[in-house]
Amino acid sequence: MGLRQESIHSVGPKPEKRFSTAIVGGGLAGLSLAIGLVQRGIPVQVFEGATEWTDAGAGLVFAKNSMVAMEKISPDIYKAFAKRSSGQGWESKKTTYMDYRDGSTNGGLITSVICANTGQESVHRTLFAKDLVALLPSGTFHMGKRLVAIDNRPDGGYTLRWADGHSTDADVVLGSDGIKSKCRLLLLGEDSPEAVPKFAKEFAYRGMVPMERAIEVLGEEFARNSMVNIGSNCLTTTYPVEKGTLLNLVACRSIDTWEHDEWVVPSSQEAVRKDFAGCGSIMQKVISMMDKPAMWALFDHPECSTFYKGRFALIGDAAHASTPHQGAGCGQAFEDALVMCSLLDDEQVVSAADVEDALEAYDAVRRPRTLKIVNTSRENGEICMKRGEDTGDDLGKIKATLDERFHWIWHEDLDQQVQQAKLKMREVSKARLPSK
Repeated sequence: MGLRQESIHSVGPKPEKRFSTAIVGGGLAGLSLAIGLVQRGIPVQVFEGATEWTDAGAGLVFAKNSMVAMEKISPDIYKAFAKRSSGQGWESKKTTYMDYRDGSTNGGLITSVICANTGQESVHRTLFAKDLVALLPSGTFHMGKRLVAIDNRPDGGYTLRWADGHSTDADVVLGSDGIKSKCRLLLLGEDSPEAVPKFAKEFAYRGMVPMERAIEVLGEEFARNSMVNIGSNCLTTTYPVEKGTLLNLVACRSIDTWEHDEWVVPSSQEAVRKDFAGCGSIMQKVISMMDKPAMWALFDHPECSTFYKGRFALIGDAAHASTPHQGAGCGQAFEDALVMCSLLDDEQVVSAADVEDALEAYDAVRRPRTLKIVNTSRENGEICMKRGEDTGDDLGKIKATLDERFHWIWHEDLDQQVQQAKLKMREVSKARLPSK
């Protein structure tokens, strides 16, 4: 027997919120949103397609805006994050977001990008997600629920149909099912060119190694702190995770097309060395630790005409998946969750009919910022592979650009963003009223 609408209504102490909410996707976007909604007394259930946890994605980095958003959604989320997070290892690096070095030579410093007050923090993605699940009430999180279709109900709600043959009714559907989002396909239409992710013309090798080994290979400074080594059509990124016990490794190469059906393809150390032949000594040391390399194609969602229709909306990577070159993609999921929680918690949103105004306001505020981040992340990848349109291989121009290009992301006034969304919701609601 499938989970039905009444089971969704079973969570949430505030009876005045007369709508049920289904979150499709149990990654960091969906989990943080669910925690925020539950703690605001809004009925919610989370449905994750995977049947078990994996280490896909491995390490994630965050800066000031991400941490502020976590705290504002729920102090419990931030506490879970702080338990896992690994900042820069050296005291002198506490405000450094990343050191950018010339990987074409011996790793000489180009610039240290500073994020005042917070620097950079990083976590192991899967372990952090498991901690967030533990913050949800029992019976709220469901694994093995792969979405196959969403049917519109006459009352304006939805019936979600799962691959296991069961179905669930909900008044509101929030899709957070990642870059390969089924929700995105259903919301935008399978024939829409915006519905599917776009190849970002690069791929990455990823790995994670014990810190002791990383120090032996890279030395204390490179292993303990966050580094990007830039080269011609390639880069490597390394940063500590899990309280500095592990080092996350990423090595990216540009490529015009992706010829494989799968996004992740097994590779070999020989292939990695060939891809990074001619790079400097420090990049060679990074790739030497890729024991079981696989090629990960990088895709993103650089455009989207809307994040919502009716009472159905997208958040996180389902809406605006990004390449990793600004370390900002996952942080935007927390901003999404903060704005969405704040809108649905607003006193104006009581019934299911009220939710559409909230989602229109969410779309108006979040879509321009997040899509800008997707596209500037692609640009930053170009810059750090010495092929930026305005920077090329000029290290002076690269330094000047890197020193300035992140501040608009980090120093966003999130309270103002929430207020802007609420004002927009009231404008939308007022415009819907019949004229006298």
